[in-house]
Amino acid sequence: MSAASVRRRSWIWRVFFTCWLVYSFFWTPYLIREHFPALALVERGTLNVERYIGWTDDIFRGPAGGAFINNNPGASLTGAIPLLVFRPLLIKVDGWRWTQPRPAHEDSELFWRTLHEGRAVYFLLVEFLTVVLVMAPITAWVMAFLCARLIEAGIAGVHAAAVSLICGLATPILYRTAHLNHNLLVADAGFAALLLIWDPHGRPLRIRNAALAGLLAGYAVLCDFSGLVVLAVAALYVWLRGGDATTPGRWPLLAAYCIAAAPGIVALMLYQAWAFGSLYHPSQHYMAPTAPTVHGYRGFDWPSPSLMWANFFDPRFGLFAYCPALLLAFAAPFLKRVRKRIPPREMRTVWLYFTLFVLFCAANQYSWLQPLTGFRYLTPVVAVLALLAIATAAALPRAAQWLILVLSFAQSLVMAAAHENSLRDSIASLWQRSGDLFWMIRLREAGVPVNWGFPVLAWAVVAVICWWACVLIDIREHQDGSN
Repeated sequence: MSAASVRRRSWIWRVFFTCWLVYSFFWTPYLIREHFPALALVERGTLNVERYIGWTDDIFRGPAGGAFINNNPGASLTGAIPLLVFRPLLIKVDGWRWTQPRPAHEDSELFWRTLHEGRAVYFLLVEFLTVVLVMAPITAWVMAFLCARLIEAGIAGVHAAAVSLICGLATPILYRTAHLNHNLLVADAGFAALLLIWDPHGRPLRIRNAALAGLLAGYAVLCDFSGLVVLAVAALYVWLRGGDATTPGRWPLLAAYCIAAAPGIVALMLYQAWAFGSLYHPSQHYMAPTAPTVHGYRGFDWPSPSLMWANFFDPRFGLFAYCPALLLAFAAPFLKRVRKRIPPREMRTVWLYFTLFVLFCAANQYSWLQPLTGFRYLTPVVAVLALLAIATAAALPRAAQWLILVLSFAQSLVMAAAHENSLRDSIASLWQRSGDLFWMIRLREAGVPVNWGFPVLAWAVVAVICWWACVLIDIREHQDGSN
């Protein structure tokens, strides 16, 4: 292996481990609906969550008995993997039954329920494992894969690593990795699928890459119906790339893509038939009506301009409220004099991907519930917008680049640390907590001794991470040739 190849691999691994460390460090102890099928599968060997009915409004009784969550099972099935691996440890921890005094201030009904059952540490461990062994490594791998593809495109290793770290740490992607959630898994699958289909040198698309992209697209649908956007856009991209050469041709590539996507879709249909007695009716079809579901078909209506605007700019969950720098992406198509410009076909594909997700989320009335957990539904468009925004920023003066980067990175870290629904609330919360991260507070309330040394050590680690990231992002001219 040549020295240049070793250096390239080094950049890729640095991106992976840096992102994994940061994502794991900012894990947030939220017990959400996707955890319950994972727990039921590990504890009882079934996706029937009747054991936990009443814990959350997202669990309802099925038409033929049992109880299920109002979403696709992909994220839960993925989250169950590390829980199965660490089942012996979980059983042991679940035996530590103790009850802490009920504090005066309670801000999470689900947490207090676990505390009163004497299982708070058990559930906290479940939440931690599903971040550090699912959300963190999967998203870190996608950022590392982006780094590898950029290096393959001829971009210097330090620059490729900088772009990947900006994409993964200075955007709301960091905020969303904090707990198990299907939105980020759809985002990871969709972005990785597009990267697999793309070739930086315009070489013909290989059958293997088309099949892997199809597998990821099918998995996205298994996680959420917004994955249908991934499925459609990636299929179109495969078709367009198939025209680059006569061999293997469009139809064989599209066939490989569709065959590979089928397992995820079939698995979803089988789950729905088993849980609800219908291959095609979604889980939302059977749940009791709620405020969002009175519009359209079970909450899916015509795209709403007001909801579209809120998804962009509402301070509680808006995409550009969480990362204003992403607005730079809209200037990217008009830039002519940039060193690494996204090709026209890929530019059109990215904007189609963005547009369809925006329309889907504007039609999905459940988007109005985002203040409960913050920015969520437009997560799949963050990575592609970040690439366009970075391309635009490259045309700005160096001082402006650094200002945008520092502000974006700071906002991302603060919001990930506090996990509140706005930057102002996040700053106020961190100040009130004296720098404690949310997991430190929950561990203390669960009876685990956590003293002042935890936040001191925590923020020292953050300082080291920030320094390390700045070293990687310091793209000086004399490094242009380093790979």
